[in-house]
Amino acid sequence: MGRVFFDTRKRIINVNAAYTALPSDSGSTFMIDATTGFDIALPNASDAQEGWNAKFIIKTAASTNVTISATDADGDNMYLQAHSLDGTDRQVVGADVLTFASAEKGDMAHIVCDGTSFYVNGWVADDGHLALA
Repeated sequence: MGRVFFDTRKRIINVNAAYTALPSDSGSTFMIDATTGFDIALPNASDAQEGWNAKFIIKTAASTNVTISATDADGDNMYLQAHSLDGTDRQVVGADVLTFASAEKGDMAHIVCDGTSFYVNGWVADDGHLALA
């Protein structure tokens, strides 16, 4: 009998301009070309629903800012725990915009929704590369 292969590849979405994430984008990995600044808008948490998740990775670094934002209707419903290679760990609660600032290739954030809020785990080379406001 031949080998059985289960396709476990992630859906990759390459982003180099403003993008509005959809509930159907759950499970995707967003590869960010940060050579220009732009915003990625998250779906409303209630539309995304419990279990919505996505990973955001800097693919091409630059000195511009890329933001990931919750909708105005959701209010300040993003919660961040960031870890950096420079040894700085921090937590920020109740914000609505996540910013990759002068991020390096490989800096990333994983976002999970519980239907009400977005929970962000970030891993970056330097603490200044990821901010929540």
